[in-house]
Amino acid sequence: MSAEAQFLHLLEPLTDPSATADTVSAAVQGFNDGARASASELDNFIYYAFSTIFHVARQTPSERQGRLVDFVAQLEQTTAKDADGKELKSRYGELWGELPTFGWIARDLWNFDSTDPSATAEERTDWQNLTGFLAQLTARSVVDFCMFGLWAMRDAFEDDGGSSSDTAVQLAALWVRFAGEQLRQLSAEEVTLPDRVGIPRGKYAEREWRGFNKDRWNAWADELKDAQTKFKSDETIQSALMKKL
Repeated sequence: MSAEAQFLHLLEPLTDPSATADTVSAAVQGFNDGARASASELDNFIYYAFSTIFHVARQTPSERQGRLVDFVAQLEQTTAKDADGKELKSRYGELWGELPTFGWIARDLWNFDSTDPSATAEERTDWQNLTGFLAQLTARSVVDFCMFGLWAMRDAFEDDGGSSSDTAVQLAALWVRFAGEQLRQLSAEEVTLPDRVGIPRGKYAEREWRGFNKDRWNAWADELKDAQTKFKSDETIQSALMKKL
């Protein structure tokens, strides 16, 4: 069985609504066993391991990702050791506490245009599932992907023409639904981002925003409320509006 197939064998049961905490623990143990067996080639091992996690997440609706999020959270709290009991480390960091390269892979996958009108239904579903996964990991304080949340909100709500597309608004709504409290807190704390990562655009391009702030959060909240009228039947958007904005 290939490495990818082994990872899928461990992870796919986590997408079953009936998966238990024992299923999560078994998957974590399987990853630890695999790391021990691959101690001489850890860099390749963790690349395939994390890539498979994201593959499964992108195939799974956010409502069924809970155990997969539990798995990553538990994995992060686990120390992988070799046959001699020494902690395993790749050249990028410790397993699993630093989740080395996990964020890099997520960034590569985020390289899409949610406003692209030519995107296929399969691509849109992929983006939605990935967004839900990253937002839930952020809400659980497993990995901080709040910067991606800002990008999603910017794509959806800062274009000159208002709400740019149903897909862009859906992705922003997923962030509000799962990690809205985190984004709102960052806005209350006026957290800036380095360089030009968090600058505004479109009709807000002249604002001095360089990340999260109260004015920007209020603008996003107003835009989301306006989108409710445009996309009345969208459950993702409606559920986001039930959160405190």
